[in-house]
Amino acid sequence: MLAEFWRKTDLWLPARVVVRLAEDVGLSRSAVTTALSRLAARGVLENDGGGRASRYRFSAAARERLVVGHQQVTEFGDPTAGWDHRWTAVAFSVPETDRDIREAFRARLRWLGFAPIYGALWFSPRDLVARVSETAEGYNVEDFMAFRVEDAALEGRRPALVNSEELPARYADFADRNQNRLRTLGQQDGDSTEVFRMRIETMDEWRAFPWDDPGMPYELLPPEWPLRQARSTFIEVYNGTTERSEQYLRCVLSELAPEAVPGISMSGIP
Repeated sequence: MLAEFWRKTDLWLPARVVVRLAEDVGLSRSAVTTALSRLAARGVLENDGGGRASRYRFSAAARERLVVGHQQVTEFGDPTAGWDHRWTAVAFSVPETDRDIREAFRARLRWLGFAPIYGALWFSPRDLVARVSETAEGYNVEDFMAFRVEDAALEGRRPALVNSEELPARYADFADRNQNRLRTLGQQDGDSTEVFRMRIETMDEWRAFPWDDPGMPYELLPPEWPLRQARSTFIEVYNGTTERSEQYLRCVLSELAPEAVPGISMSGIP
């Protein structure tokens, strides 16, 4: 929720504002305060003050990750993205004694757009060698190889990275929910709180897909693969809620923290 409008600024945001916004999207006050404390402990948020006067902002490192992550999420499923007919392959070994590091490294590979083929051999259709090297360095994984492979040079089967049974149903359900949101959005006269909630919910649902789908080129997917329709409805909802969501945020901040209004920045997807 905060990343939607607060990822590009180092201005402080009072805790009371975060609580108010979170309650408006259906989160409890206790859940919000617990989440803020945990995010601060992990270095995602910086905390200035305490109690009722507590203020937060994203750390510099978190802002950098959020900007990259937002771009990755919003570009996911873009049918105009070309494919150079090459794969990025990653092979690695992490000892059993470092199981936590191994699982964290695997999770990061999934987020980058990789899927396992054979054990510790992972593939992605994108050029991600540099990102893999950065990730390995961040997790202190030294025993790894990342290299590019020509699709035409592969013998045997092409890497099958997508769950073709579960994902289509999830994409179809997501598109149906967004069609309902669009109907509601068209009927809304002035409930900007509901519009803001709608925007956060659809982004929250959409950002989960890259964890389970490496973003295969459309030319390698079945003809009626529903990701294209799911993305189309996502963009419609996201862009259709931008202006009124920003109006809502400015209204809340003007009431509770007018000094934070300059930090507002919301935009749609081109």
